[in-house]
Amino acid sequence: MSVRELLIARQPVFDRHLETAAYELRYGQPGGHAGAPSTQDAERFLDTILDLGLDQLVGARAAIVAFPPSFLSSSLPELVAFLPADRLMVLVELPDYLRSDVRDALRRLAHHGCQILLGLDLLETHPPSIDDVDAVRVRLPDPIVLQEQRIRLEALLAELLAPLASFRSGTLRVLVSDIRTYHEFVVCRDFGVDLFQGPFLFRPLIVRGYHRPVSDAALLLLSRLADPAIDFEEIERLLAQDVQLTYKLLKLVNSVWFARRSRIDSLRQALLVLGIRNVAAWVTVLVLAGIENKPVELVRTAVLRARLCELLAAATGSASRETAFLTGLLSVLDAALDRPLEAALAPLPLASEVVAALLEQRGPLGRLLQLVRAYESGDWPHLADLPLAASVVTEAYIDALAFTAEVIGALEQTS
Repeated sequence: MSVRELLIARQPVFDRHLETAAYELRYGQPGGHAGAPSTQDAERFLDTILDLGLDQLVGARAAIVAFPPSFLSSSLPELVAFLPADRLMVLVELPDYLRSDVRDALRRLAHHGCQILLGLDLLETHPPSIDDVDAVRVRLPDPIVLQEQRIRLEALLAELLAPLASFRSGTLRVLVSDIRTYHEFVVCRDFGVDLFQGPFLFRPLIVRGYHRPVSDAALLLLSRLADPAIDFEEIERLLAQDVQLTYKLLKLVNSVWFARRSRIDSLRQALLVLGIRNVAAWVTVLVLAGIENKPVELVRTAVLRARLCELLAAATGSASRETAFLTGLLSVLDAALDRPLEAALAPLPLASEVVAALLEQRGPLGRLLQLVRAYESGDWPHLADLPLAASVVTEAYIDALAFTAEVIGALEQTS
C-alpha cells in the first residue's frame, strides 16, 4: 500500500434516522489550513484513492470531497473517468460556484455521475438559480453567537430555508453542518432538513430522571474488568455467568482477532491467548454495541479511536497498546451512557493515567487522545507538531478503518 505524505480523515453525515448516509473526506498537511487543500494535496489525495479504492475510506457510502477551484476546473473532469463517480459528491463553496470555469467543470462532472454539493454561508446572498446542484450545505453559527444576537435557531432556519423552497420541490436536499447538540439536530430535523453533520452524536444527552441505557450487571462487569488488580480466576468467573456475552465474545474474537490464526473455542483459551486486558477491551466493545437507541456510528467511532490510539502508541512507544486501546474505547462512554464523562467513569476503577487522559487530556495517553481527536476531525492546524511522519499516521488511520469495518461486520453477525 502506498500512502503519500498526506493526512486523510472522514466525518460522518447522518440521515434523519441517524444512519450514516455519507462521509466527508478531508485531506491536507500537518499544520495546514483545515479548509483549503492545495492542488498538490488534491493530486496526492486522488492518487491515494486510486491506490486504495474508495471502499477503504468510506465503505459502500458516498464520499463528499472538496477540491481547490483551479484543480476542479482543470484536472478533475479529466480524471473522473477513473473514479467511482456515482459515489462522489463534489463540495464547492458559493464564491467558486459563481465562476464560469467552475460551473462548466461541474456540469461535466455531473454528466459523469457525480453529485454536486453547494456550500452556502448564512450571511451570503443565495444565487438566483441552483437547479444544477443536488444538495446545499449550510453551517450553523455557534450557539453563543445566536445567544448574543438574540436569534432563535427556529427563526434562523426558517429564514435560511425560505429561499430554497422552490428548489426543494424537486430533489434538492439540505445538509446542515456544525450541529453541536441533540436539541439542534431535532430542531433541524423538524424543519425538514435531510442530512446532518457535526459532533452532536458524540456528546451526552443529559435529561432529568436519568435512565441507565445498560443493565447494572453490565456496569458491574465493566467496573471489575477495568480494575488493574483483577485476576484471571475472577474475570473467568464473571464472564462465565453471562452465557450470551461469552458466546458473542468468542464469535467476535474469532471473526476479527483470529481470522487467520487458530480458532478460540473457550473462555479460558481466550483469556490465555489474548490476555486479560484485551478480553476486557472486547467485552467493552460488546457492551457499547448492546446499548439501545444509539447509532452504529458511535460504536464505529469508539473502535476506530481505540485502534488508532493503539497503533500510534506502539509507533511512538508512549504507552502500552492495550491501555491505549481501552482509553480510545472509553472516550465515547459519556455519549454512550448519556452522562457527563466524569460520572460515567466514576464506577470504573481505572488506572490513574487513563482517567487523567480521559478527563484532563494529561500525560502520554492524554496527548495521544488529543492527537487522535484532532486527526479524526481534520483539524490539521493542531497537528503541526506530529511526533511521526504524516504517512505513518495516515497508514495507521487506514489500518484502523479496515479493522473497524471488520469489527462492525462481526458485531452484526453476533446480534
